[in-house]
Amino acid sequence: MSDDTLAQADRDLRGSDPDRWRTTLFARGELRARLIAVYAFNAEIARVRETVSEPMLGQIRLQWWREALDEIETGTKLRKHPVVLALAAARPEFAPLRGAIDARERDLDDQPYASLAEMVDYARGVGGSISRAAYGQDHPSAEPIGTAYAVAGILRALPFFARQRRTPLPADLLDAAKITTDMLHENKAGPALRSVIEPIALRARELLNEARAQKPPRDIFAAALPGKVAALALKRLEKENYDPFAPALRQPAPADIWRLWLAHSLRRL
Repeated sequence: MSDDTLAQADRDLRGSDPDRWRTTLFARGELRARLIAVYAFNAEIARVRETVSEPMLGQIRLQWWREALDEIETGTKLRKHPVVLALAAARPEFAPLRGAIDARERDLDDQPYASLAEMVDYARGVGGSISRAAYGQDHPSAEPIGTAYAVAGILRALPFFARQRRTPLPADLLDAAKITTDMLHENKAGPALRSVIEPIALRARELLNEARAQKPPRDIFAAALPGKVAALALKRLEKENYDPFAPALRQPAPADIWRLWLAHSLRRL
């Protein structure tokens, strides 16, 4: 990968996904190039929903990325896009990237997930797949780390989704708590929202514990650091009584870079 290609992808990632970008700072050489390429690709497909006016246009955009991956693999003329060039240079495993594209089709449907299991399946598709590609090797800790990161990310982004009047939460939990989508979008659910958010957060913690038990590889531990990001987010959410709208959760946490450094140094999430 040329220095210019890596630098452009690095800048794009820093602006679009600063949390994952910070985890790449603990990687070197081929590992860092792969992480940047994979995470920058994820940022591109993750924002498709926000950049189109109707689902069909989103489908077209996702298909563009499928075709870009095909061209990289077949060695045909590459598209002049910094992330495409970064992927072509890093050569990560493409099967999980295709899985992530397929999973992102769910973003084009604003309906709530039917259940927590369905929500986790979505997170496995969009997050577990990306983590597997980032690892660059088969390891049982990859998928649960990426899945937990995606679940925690949905909870962190709930105020953003509410402003868009989107409901990325399980319908069965909302119904049991007697919370309507309008109540959620207008932040009028009150204390009842805890009964929806807490079991989701606990499921994410279970996934992180599963990943810890599998002991992420020491030589590519930077690829596992999104798990630490998720753990920190879940801890803050618990402190705020599982209220994802709590103002304190919007505050920057500059000490997190040192928490990531310690996690990487000790090889412990």
